[in-house]
Amino acid sequence: MRKANIREKIIDSAIELFSKKWYETVSVAEICRNANLSNGVFYNYFKNKQQLFEYLLNYLLEVLKNEFYKYSGNTKKEKLKSFFNIVFGAAKKYKTLVTIFREGQYRFPQYEKELRNLYIDILKRILDREITEVDYIYIIGGLRFLGIMSSYGWINMNVEDFFDIVFNGVFFEKTNDNKLFDFDIKECEEEEKTTKQLLINAGIDLFSQKGYYKVKIFEITNYVSLAVGTFYIYFPSKEEFLKEIVRQIGHKTRLFISKNLPLDLNRLEKELIGIYLFLEFFKRNKNYYEIIREAEFVVNNEVREYYAEFKKGYIKHLRNIKNKNKEVTAMYLMGISHYTGIEYLFENTIKDKKKFLFELSKYLTKGINIKA
Repeated sequence: MRKANIREKIIDSAIELFSKKWYETVSVAEICRNANLSNGVFYNYFKNKQQLFEYLLNYLLEVLKNEFYKYSGNTKKEKLKSFFNIVFGAAKKYKTLVTIFREGQYRFPQYEKELRNLYIDILKRILDREITEVDYIYIIGGLRFLGIMSSYGWINMNVEDFFDIVFNGVFFEKTNDNKLFDFDIKECEEEEKTTKQLLINAGIDLFSQKGYYKVKIFEITNYVSLAVGTFYIYFPSKEEFLKEIVRQIGHKTRLFISKNLPLDLNRLEKELIGIYLFLEFFKRNKNYYEIIREAEFVVNNEVREYYAEFKKGYIKHLRNIKNKNKEVTAMYLMGISHYTGIEYLFENTIKDKKKFLFELSKYLTKGINIKA
């Protein structure tokens, strides 16, 4: 067999496995076994598993660079529409690599920075101006989130509705209240300390420290001085245990936001305060982000339900909005929150979240306001 063919078999096998399983659980031996190759062959092409994984991240970036710069059009609006369509197409075409990248952006953040810079460079070329953090989040946050969710089949995407939201905004209302964020934040009451809840709290702590796959059931029970058999009274398996943790994280997030959301706000102000509280909650519980991301590779249906519950809440309260497609609008707003969270919590690109949100409010009302 030619060397090039062997290398391609290793890469194809790695793409298949890393797109379905968490990085920690995939071994060199499994990659070789899946490719029908002996273990020793691997090291003729890659030093270790990490080098191969990073090769895949780099490969996707090169592919996206090649695709993204092919946008066309005579006006700024035409060029943006062309670029958006390319991004949506790439999310579906390279779905497995995009899935791998979603883990890689946390594990090896330099690749997320490179992708961010790619998006910013393209916006800069099209709009012919410097790109602010609000530009990036408002345009690219919704674009990336909807691209991923539509490629997974979690939303019926209508690109024309996306175009309308980006160019014209979401809400009719405005806010001029400089004291919008001046309120006291209350912690939600902790759950009753039942044996089941003690186990769940232990799981959250340990999964945050070591990752789901590295934690054994006996470690969870030892953490709270219980017998291993106690675990199985409440949970038939570790997987079902993780599902319950995902459900609780979703419930806690929504409860924290709803309990602290002031009354007498218009819909735009509710959105701004909602994002503000979302950031506050995950700043206090940063470990939840990693747990949800790892859970995508273990209990995918539960994570899908996690996002579906947020979407349902958005749709229920979306009234008097510019675009009538509530599903796309809801997911667009979720994308803004998601990527604002990444930039604020992990990348530290948002220094003053109140100032950022006031600037974002203008976009949510007017869109990016391109005339041509």
